[in-house]
Amino acid sequence: KLARAKKRKAVCSEVALDDQDEIAEFEKAPDAKLRILQVLQEHFLFRHLEQEQRELVTKAMSKVVLKRGEIAFKQGEDGDHFYVVDKGSVACFERRDGSEHETLVHTYNPGGTFGDLSIMYNTPRAATCRATTESRLYALPRKAFKVIVMKTTIEKRLHIKSLLQNVEIFKELKDHEFSKLADAMQEEAYEEGDVICRQGDVGSSFFIIKQGTATCIQADPHGNQQEVAQLTTGDYFGENALLASKPRQGTVKATGKNGTLKLLYVERTTFNRILGSIEDILRRNQAAYNKFWAAQI
Repeated sequence: KLARAKKRKAVCSEVALDDQDEIAEFEKAPDAKLRILQVLQEHFLFRHLEQEQRELVTKAMSKVVLKRGEIAFKQGEDGDHFYVVDKGSVACFERRDGSEHETLVHTYNPGGTFGDLSIMYNTPRAATCRATTESRLYALPRKAFKVIVMKTTIEKRLHIKSLLQNVEIFKELKDHEFSKLADAMQEEAYEEGDVICRQGDVGSSFFIIKQGTATCIQADPHGNQQEVAQLTTGDYFGENALLASKPRQGTVKATGKNGTLKLLYVERTTFNRILGSIEDILRRNQAAYNKFWAAQI
């Protein structure tokens, strides 16, 4: 069948952090938040994060004001902060081969960032950075970065697992297999009217709705179209594509209700690579296997 509605609501487990893992949040003016977010969206460390994660990172950044000539940190010091320059400029100098002479290696202006290595690794500072004018920076501690990424990654996995556990053909998966599949699911967004798949096209992807709504439309042999289902969060479609390359039985479109439609999906080749064929998984329960194939007749 084209789509199957969920039989029960998926529940997202809450991840509790220890007290020592609590991270401080710092208030900022809306325009300051926007500037920081724009920088993070372009930075290699943060651009792969979801918007919610980048917003948490922004909240965890504290304001640092430097007078002209004031040092942010010295070469050789232990580093544990990443910096975004919001106002002014910061020049970084390096002493090479034990020399007392400082060589200018870079000047960071508004929108510039430095200290990347410090939130990835526990490494000494490679240069001395000092303000060349009165400057305003925003600093992110390494601990906050790691906690945010770890916490949101775990929460995302648990939420996706809870959605997958409602899928009938996955009932025979073990917990560690659900974790593998959750990590393999990719996400894509669709706006109102966007087509996810068309009736008659050969499909190779399985979809679950993470957020938003979609409509399923089927055309009869005379070309008359009829809506056969409204899909919302937790509903899924395209499970037959995990078995074989078969034509889609209907067209699925984003409706625009409840905002942007966000879908989680996995390709058949990816599924087979990490878990083996869905047919072999179904065979773990022969009764369920027979029931599934009977439903396809």
